[in-house]
Amino acid sequence: MRTNKFLFGLMAIGTLFSCTNDGSDFETPVAGQVETSYIAINVNSAYDVTRANGYEDGTDSEKKVNKAIFFFFDNAGSPFNVSSEIGGTGVNYIVKTNLTPAGSNPDNVETITEAVLTIKGNKGTNPSKVVAVLNWDYDKGSIALADLKKELVAEADAVSSTNGFIMSNSVYLSGSEIMDATPITAANISTTENDANSVAVQIYVERIAAKVAVTSEKTDALYDTNIENPLTPGQNYFVKILGWDINTTMSHSNMVKDIDASWTDSALGIVGWNIEAYKRSFWGTSASVGGDVALKKNFSWNSINNNVAAADYCLENTTGENTKVVIKAQISDAAGNAVEIVKFLGDYITIDGLKNQIASALATKYYKVEGSVYTGIQPTDIELVQAGNSGADSYTVTYKLTTTAEAASWAAKNDDASYSNITVDAVNTALGALAGAQIWKSGMAYYFTDIEHLGTVGSAAEFGVVRNHSYVINVTDIIGLGTPVYNGDNDILEPVNPTDSESFISAQINVLSWKLVNNSVVLK
Repeated sequence: MRTNKFLFGLMAIGTLFSCTNDGSDFETPVAGQVETSYIAINVNSAYDVTRANGYEDGTDSEKKVNKAIFFFFDNAGSPFNVSSEIGGTGVNYIVKTNLTPAGSNPDNVETITEAVLTIKGNKGTNPSKVVAVLNWDYDKGSIALADLKKELVAEADAVSSTNGFIMSNSVYLSGSEIMDATPITAANISTTENDANSVAVQIYVERIAAKVAVTSEKTDALYDTNIENPLTPGQNYFVKILGWDINTTMSHSNMVKDIDASWTDSALGIVGWNIEAYKRSFWGTSASVGGDVALKKNFSWNSINNNVAAADYCLENTTGENTKVVIKAQISDAAGNAVEIVKFLGDYITIDGLKNQIASALATKYYKVEGSVYTGIQPTDIELVQAGNSGADSYTVTYKLTTTAEAASWAAKNDDASYSNITVDAVNTALGALAGAQIWKSGMAYYFTDIEHLGTVGSAAEFGVVRNHSYVINVTDIIGLGTPVYNGDNDILEPVNPTDSESFISAQINVLSWKLVNNSVVLK
């Protein structure tokens, strides 16, 4: 396997607990039948610099651990209740907030912190499995493993800067078995606090969120589109990047990663999609869309505000409706001054030229009536409006009467040269039926690209975002005018390329699964 193709930004937690049970449910501890066990905990988070072996480390906010919750289960995945006091009600989890720094481990784990838990349980009974969840708020009753896996986490909660990034057990295959909880063996049992650190249960966790960043090879310069401005011969259109955002993102994620034991390298297109030695897999099934879970696609040009080189986060999406990066841009001249572009019926003209053509098309049919004077529709009577917010309508400009023109009386000229009074709605209907225009108002435009994953071209995992992976899109060139924007506040339901306009952006996409993978693509 080409394991050097991945960067394993994993986080490991080592815990010391007790031996496996027979699979039966655990009852509330009863006085006189109680024994105490001690659990040592090691929480591992990232180094502060990238090492020579290619591992990328989390920032302080990405790796901090404010709280750890340990959920215990029997062999069947049913809750194995524990209690912090004799005769207590008992639930199947323990919350720990005091985590002491304790060095680091090499390669695929991050900074280690330590803590010791004390639990009380019935003599001779011990849990078989444990799942660790970090930085999550949970105060409900006992929960089965199957239900914990289906718990939904909202995007804002998953990447909270206050509570810390939510993390949960890394899920992988061991042979044909899905390891979605960490086994506890007899060797992990300790009856004294001093011995708690002698044999630890190693729990590997990963961030639920994926990380995305955009870089530009010309951050402080302009991209030459090599398209000549037909209104200023000898001068090309240029593009500058103003910002970016993630689009087509999942609103929620499953708490625990969902994988399929039948997946293979060849089916996914990933060499080494599962590496047991690193307790890690590189694909997953995202939360099902429906109910509380939705794909978020809508945006406006004005709302795109991530700075180039800044990081943003999203949730796992392998639905086939690919997560995208939308680039906010402005068309300019060689000096960086915004250039307004109007394209109508294949020709590049001005706003005034467009209004003249629209008025000319209807001037002999529709007339403004002032007393006995009939005046054909004029360019000053026409207002440009956004056609809509989906598909071609989201970048097409149509026409209607201005407020002043709507207050006037209107007539239509008949074939016999007589006039018939008509409503303002009739004139607006006629204006709206004319071919729309594309207008890059003040040079506003956007470009977008699907985020590539680790799969080969045409494979199931070619596109997608997976938890605890970091995707860096490096823009190397822009060679087209993008999708025009007339109204920066217009709520666009999803990004779309114009059907009759050049719109290309050349980029090198670096996919970091907390390890770098390079892909060179041309985006449209």
